[in-house]
Amino acid sequence: MPKVLFVNEHREVEVTAGRKISDVASELGIAVCRQHFIGVPFGDWTVWVDGSAGSVSPTTWFERIYKRCKGMRRMANRTRILGDCKVFTQQGLGSRARAPRPIAPVPVPSTDATAERFDHEHLASATAWNPHGHPKAVGQGLREAPKYVPKAKGKAAKVEEVDEADEAESE
Repeated sequence: MPKVLFVNEHREVEVTAGRKISDVASELGIAVCRQHFIGVPFGDWTVWVDGSAGSVSPTTWFERIYKRCKGMRRMANRTRILGDCKVFTQQGLGSRARAPRPIAPVPVPSTDATAERFDHEHLASATAWNPHGHPKAVGQGLREAPKYVPKAKGKAAKVEEVDEADEAESE
């Protein structure tokens, strides 16, 4: 059975393969539709799904053409779960007058061994710690840094250009 992690709500659930994201979310009390009219299922069902290839159903023609879904962006009412994935929902759905949506406590890596840790020392991406990415993670470190050779200024630069032109003509 595939595991689905609703990232913004910190909820993880096992579901049977082939179920829609919107059905699973409604069972958990998670709103995934930004309604245009109250009580009517017309609205924006946009969610972002992160998973391996084949973890969700392929995009439908409606998603590709009408909603322009590409990459992680999908429609919750048209996407079926086929494998393990993470679902990012929209922020601020629902009325401000109702009770807040249920949110599980944030996983703490010091108490929960399965919680993901942020490892700034081995990330190849840029962080505040390493703005250009961690040096050990970016490349293999086998290539030497390029040497900086300043250009000659004034008459010496013109003489070098003439010498290079003469060499090119002689070849």
